[in-house]
Amino acid sequence: MISDLHQLQERIVELYRQAESFFNKSFQRPYIRLDLKGETAGQAWIEKRQLRFNQVLLKENREHFIKQTVAHEVAHLLAYDIYGPRIRAHGREWQSIMTHVFQLPADRCHSYDTKRSSRRNWLYQCLCEGKTIALGTTRHNRSQKGTIYLCTTCKAPLKYLGRAQAD
Repeated sequence: MISDLHQLQERIVELYRQAESFFNKSFQRPYIRLDLKGETAGQAWIEKRQLRFNQVLLKENREHFIKQTVAHEVAHLLAYDIYGPRIRAHGREWQSIMTHVFQLPADRCHSYDTKRSSRRNWLYQCLCEGKTIALGTTRHNRSQKGTIYLCTTCKAPLKYLGRAQAD
């Protein structure tokens, strides 16, 4: 079976060829990493010319991930290369690349099940009745050092309850 990284590389080459044909211009290829964790499926690092992807979400949603998520991230790099740094991340330039160049929907967010990829291990409570909020390690550590996070509903500070139980 074809490796995950190799499959990503093939799709990225295909997308860049489409863009080069459409714009009649060549583009520098990005460095690809398969090290993204948590609930995020993909990430474009403009400054570093890197694309990062979540291997768990790739494995669980392969067909859609390869088609849509990879195109989504490539479109970010291309939009920056074509239109410059003063564009909005999911603005009309990015949307145009998704719809006109790649002929894909300009979806901002995925709907993948993130249960197995999520790293939200720290439970917090607000004043909302029966509500528990899970935070990732970075936010938990910041909270323990004094950062105050508020519930988006009741606006009360979150209080630490303990570590979440593993499935």
